[in-house]
Amino acid sequence: MNDIVYGRNAVLELLDSSPDKVEKIYFQFNTSHNKLKEIMITARRLKIPVGKARLEKLGEIAGTTKHQGVCALVSSITYYTLDEVLAAPRNSSPFLVLLPGLQDPHNVGAIIRSAEAAAADAVVLLDGKGAPVNAVVHKASAGALSHMRVVKVKSLRKTLQELREKGFAIVAADMDAEINYTDVDYRRPTVFLMGEEGRGLLEGALAPEDTLVRIPMAGCVESLNVSVTAGVLCFELMRQRLS
Repeated sequence: MNDIVYGRNAVLELLDSSPDKVEKIYFQFNTSHNKLKEIMITARRLKIPVGKARLEKLGEIAGTTKHQGVCALVSSITYYTLDEVLAAPRNSSPFLVLLPGLQDPHNVGAIIRSAEAAAADAVVLLDGKGAPVNAVVHKASAGALSHMRVVKVKSLRKTLQELREKGFAIVAADMDAEINYTDVDYRRPTVFLMGEEGRGLLEGALAPEDTLVRIPMAGCVESLNVSVTAGVLCFELMRQRLS
């Protein structure tokens, strides 16, 4: 799902011409080269995820030793805008799954798989945050990524407010919530907002009119993996809409 661009000049040109296509940039450890510093500064300004790798690992990623200490993962999938999705909804009452910063590509792929199986209109990602949409995501989605529309947005808070104004209910899971997840009406336009692994929901993301729900637990564990939580919510929504 990713093409690779390597070399200092090539990556700089890519950042200048098509920054929205760049999923992540990898740099060699302990570099002091001025052009590599320029690439790193530019990537951070554009909020593109960056990572460090040893020369051997960079060679594996780039497929060559002539990478000059930098390579970029370029997405080969087509991203949609939120307006494009809402202008051509899959459902008469649209529903979206919003992932503002998941780090594990296996979780991202598993959620895309559940969202596609439940006929979600789109999975929404926060640009510059979380795992890149790469081959691991595609494999974990079991092919669902090829059928699911993926949206990238710049601002979580602005996107949530825009969706509220369009009549969407924002629903998020929390183990301390008072409302059972089955006691919410998901037949209206709905957004499932998923928290980050280990951190939960971003502070200040939710508004007073949004809904927190809990998934009852009978065993010894206190919470579910985020991808399992997303699957439970998606299929409760589908159950209600099909009943």
